[in-house]
Amino acid sequence: MLQCRPAQEFSFGPRALKDALVSMDPALQRLYTSAFSPAERLFLAEAYSPQRSLFCTLLIHTAFDWLLSRPEAPEDFETFHAAQLARRPALGRKHIYLQPIGLSEDPVDGELLGALRSYAEAFFLGLQVRCLPSVPAASIPCLSRPTQDRAGPQLHTGGILSFLRDSKPGDALCVLGLTRCDLYPCEAWGFTFGAVLPGQEVGVCSFARFSGELLQGAPRALDLAPAQTAADDPAATLWDGGQSLCFSALGTVQCCKVACHELCRLLGLGSCRWLRCVMQGALSLDEALRRPPDLCPVCLRKLQHVLGFKLLDRYKVSRAQAGSWESEPRAAAREPVARTC
Repeated sequence: MLQCRPAQEFSFGPRALKDALVSMDPALQRLYTSAFSPAERLFLAEAYSPQRSLFCTLLIHTAFDWLLSRPEAPEDFETFHAAQLARRPALGRKHIYLQPIGLSEDPVDGELLGALRSYAEAFFLGLQVRCLPSVPAASIPCLSRPTQDRAGPQLHTGGILSFLRDSKPGDALCVLGLTRCDLYPCEAWGFTFGAVLPGQEVGVCSFARFSGELLQGAPRALDLAPAQTAADDPAATLWDGGQSLCFSALGTVQCCKVACHELCRLLGLGSCRWLRCVMQGALSLDEALRRPPDLCPVCLRKLQHVLGFKLLDRYKVSRAQAGSWESEPRAAAREPVARTC
């Protein structure tokens, strides 16, 4: 019988976290001061406070966790800023396009797309999110293979990304494909939640592993207890207005999280190893469930640099959006700690 071991902390010291957020470069320090009000800087400074209560330290649960399996240098703001200078200018494009792949026009998929669009507009404040007409998965030339743990074929991300690149609207800042089909990026990988095409601003993410039957089998000892309860009922009510979805509340939350993770990658954000953050990698369903729904301060500064929003404005919009959700988003609407821890 397997024994449960306590999770181990994966943490940086206050000095390293402050340098990652504020930078040691005087010019970037001045940019930090000009971009954020004193109250906003006080909020972000929780990242490196030894007594922080708003942002949580990363935890390692198994030897196969992403943090250990994919060792890489953490991306601080200075590294991100230098990479942004080398990126092609967006030329004022303000549209994120969501491209459904194999999704139907029935109310279930329609409600899921509506939830994703409104969640993304709150997350990426200042950008407009548009849904393109769904295309059949069979119409996209791509490799596929059978899967042992799921019904139906598993699609290779390469062909889908090429299709999205070739059909990208001219006014698109980026395009994200959305599918219920399981995905794999190469033969050596069992599956992937998402993938992007570097330099082309197109990506794809899969919701296959967030179906009700898989979520019901996930460990209960997670910090998503309210949303986990909703997963026990595949027809859990998602909206306060009395509208019900067959897609569980927890499943919808996970779809929103993985979509925002991939969209952040398309905007230039790398994986996060500083604090608990939606930009953490995930190699399993357990890790995906443990990811919080929002960004840590280091990644929040990166996104603010790209979009130019005010933190308070973004929080107000996110709070209004979260207020219409039950479970995890409902808790997030009350206190910032609920969104970050």
